[in-house]
Amino acid sequence: MVVTTHDEDNIVITLSPNRSATWQQTKWVIAIMGAVIFIIATAWTFVGAWVVLPFAGLELGLFAYLMYRVSRFTYSKQIIKINSQNVTVKFGYHTPKLQAKFPRNDIDVFYSESDNNWELPKIALCNKGQKLLVGEFLNLEDRVLLRDDLQDAGFVICRNQWWRT
Repeated sequence: MVVTTHDEDNIVITLSPNRSATWQQTKWVIAIMGAVIFIIATAWTFVGAWVVLPFAGLELGLFAYLMYRVSRFTYSKQIIKINSQNVTVKFGYHTPKLQAKFPRNDIDVFYSESDNNWELPKIALCNKGQKLLVGEFLNLEDRVLLRDDLQDAGFVICRNQWWRT
């Protein structure tokens, strides 16, 4: 998801992945899956296959861990703040933790498309000797929107396939 806001002298572009479920909904999915696994494991235990119990616990633990990691990733953010002197990019979950700062005059926006459209285009902020990929978690429509927003902010978009429309 791409959200662009304009302040007095700043343009702030907030990037976040599309979220299909909240953390509360994810906990419900884990609980329902745990109930199903527990019922099946209990039935096998009454039949005499008690060896199923540790594997059912391992399965539920791994499922819960992976669901947590995926849900946590959907709360990541990238905030691009553009003013007349600098471009600041902040990364993090819930709140920004990492930060990169570039002088605005030295930045180029590189939009890299694949030859056969099997891969999503990559957007990078390039400086002398530095390259910072932004919006890697965005879908195609959001990446095009980010490219257009950066172009509207006054950056020239350098494309590797400039002959395409």
